[in-house]
Amino acid sequence: MRGLIIFLQCLMLILGNNAVHAQKGFKGKPTGLEKISSSNLSFEKQVLVLVNAERKKFNLKPLKLDENLTQAARYHCKDMAEENYFGHSSQDRNGNSLSFVCKSYERMMKFDNTFTLYAENISAGQRTPHAVVQDWMDSPGHRKNILDPRFTHIGLAFIKVDTGEYFYFWGQAFGRK
Repeated sequence: MRGLIIFLQCLMLILGNNAVHAQKGFKGKPTGLEKISSSNLSFEKQVLVLVNAERKKFNLKPLKLDENLTQAARYHCKDMAEENYFGHSSQDRNGNSLSFVCKSYERMMKFDNTFTLYAENISAGQRTPHAVVQDWMDSPGHRKNILDPRFTHIGLAFIKVDTGEYFYFWGQAFGRK
C-alpha cells in the first residue's frame, strides 16, 4: 500500500509540473526543446520550393530544410500569435503591455547553436505561400536574407489562429553551417 501511495504522489508531482509548464505558455525564453506543429505543413513546403526557385534565378545553392530552425521559427510565430504582437524580438504580454524577452538570434540559438550565422524573416496576414514569398521578395531586407549566399539552411513556419490582429503568421529562420 505504501508503494502505491508513493507512486500516486510521484504521479501527482509529475502531472502538477506538466500542468504548470502547460500553463506557462510562451512566457520567458524558450528552452529549445519545445515542439510546435505547423498549421499547414504543405504551406511550409511550398515556401521552401518558392524560396529555392528565387535563389536559383541568381545561381545560388538551394537552402536545406532544418528541423531545429523550423522549430525556432514555429516557436516565434506561435508566440507572436498567442501574445498578440508582431516583431523580431520575443516579447511577453502582461495586460496591455509587452516586455522584451530575447533577440531573434538568441531564440534561434536555443534551438540549435551549431550555426555560425543567423537571420530571420517574419510576416503576418498573408493567406498563401505565394503571397508571403512575393511580399518578402518585394522588401529589400527580407529579399537580402533569402538571397544571401552565406546561408545554407532554413527553417519555416506557418501558424494560423482564430483570434488576434493578424490570424496568419509566417516565419523563416536562416542559418549557416
